[in-house]
Amino acid sequence: MAAGPVARIGGHSWPAMRHLDLLIAAPADPAAQAGWGDVHFARGLQLGLQSLGLSSRLLCRDSHQSSPPPPDGSGLLVLRGKYAPPLAWLERQPYTHKALWLISWPLNPTPAELASYDQIFVASGQDQPRIAKLSGRPTSTLLQATSFWHFGRPEPAGGGLLFVGNTRGVSRPIVRAFHQAGLPLELIGSGWEQLGLQAQASNIANAQLPARYRRALAVLNDHHQAMLDYGYLNNRVFDVLACGVPVITDGAPGCPPELMPAVVCHRPGSDPRASLQLATALRAQPLLLSQVARTVRQEHSFVARARQLLAELVQA
Repeated sequence: MAAGPVARIGGHSWPAMRHLDLLIAAPADPAAQAGWGDVHFARGLQLGLQSLGLSSRLLCRDSHQSSPPPPDGSGLLVLRGKYAPPLAWLERQPYTHKALWLISWPLNPTPAELASYDQIFVASGQDQPRIAKLSGRPTSTLLQATSFWHFGRPEPAGGGLLFVGNTRGVSRPIVRAFHQAGLPLELIGSGWEQLGLQAQASNIANAQLPARYRRALAVLNDHHQAMLDYGYLNNRVFDVLACGVPVITDGAPGCPPELMPAVVCHRPGSDPRASLQLATALRAQPLLLSQVARTVRQEHSFVARARQLLAELVQA
C-alpha cells in the first residue's frame, strides 16, 4: 500500500486507510442472505473494523461488478470461500491494496488467482506455507473468528446435544453417528426429514444462536473434508466455545491450544457415548468453560482479527 498520513486508530498508529470493501460469495438479495454464513462472518468483521475507525461495505457475488467505485484510499478484502471474482474485474479496480482471506475451500484457488492479490491471509497455519508458495505473495495466518460471547458463568444445560446445519444433500457423518447411537439430539436445519430425521426447525436467526447454544449440553460440529485435511478450523468452533459450551467436533485442525480443554474430538468410528460422557464432564466445569469463553472473546473475536488484519495491511 502506498505510504500516506498516519492516523491514530484503536490506540495504535496506522497509515490512513479509511475504508475497506469486503467481497463475499452471498447474493445481494437480503431475502436470500439469511442462510449464508459468510454474510454473518463479514458483518462481524465489519463491526471489528468499525471499532478501529474504518468504514466498510459488503460487495456481493452477483452485484459487485456494477457497484459504485470505492472511496479514495480504499482497500479490498475478498473473503474467499466458494466464489472468486473475475480476474479482469479485479485488475481494473482502483483499490490501493487488494487482499484475500482464504477461509474455506482451500483447493479451489488457482496460482493465477492468488498471484492477483497484493497480500493473502490464510485461516490455517498448516496450509499457509503451501498458499505462500503457490501465490508468491506475502502470506500470513489469520484464523476464523466469532462475534459471539457470553459473560459470566455458563448456564445450566436445558437440553441435550444440538446440531445446527442443513443436510447438504447427504447424511452428515457426525449427525448419523450420534443419532444411530440413540442419543438425545436436537436438529435445526433443512433436509433432515428426507433422511428420516426430525428437525425442530428448518432455520434459526443468527442473533438467536448464542442463547440456543448456551442451553445445550454440547454442540456438534463438522467440517468439509478439505478443511480438515488442510487445517482450516471453522468459525462454529469459536462460536460455541465463546458461549461457554463444549463442542463435539469431527476434528479441530489448527485449534489454538488454549481452547482445546473445551473441545471433544469425535473421529470417524469413535464411540458417540464416550464422546458424550466427555462433553458431560466438561459441562460440569463452569470455571473451565468460562475461562475458555473469556479467551475466545479476548483473542479470537472479529475485533482481534480486524486489529491483526489492519496492522499487516498497513505494513505491506
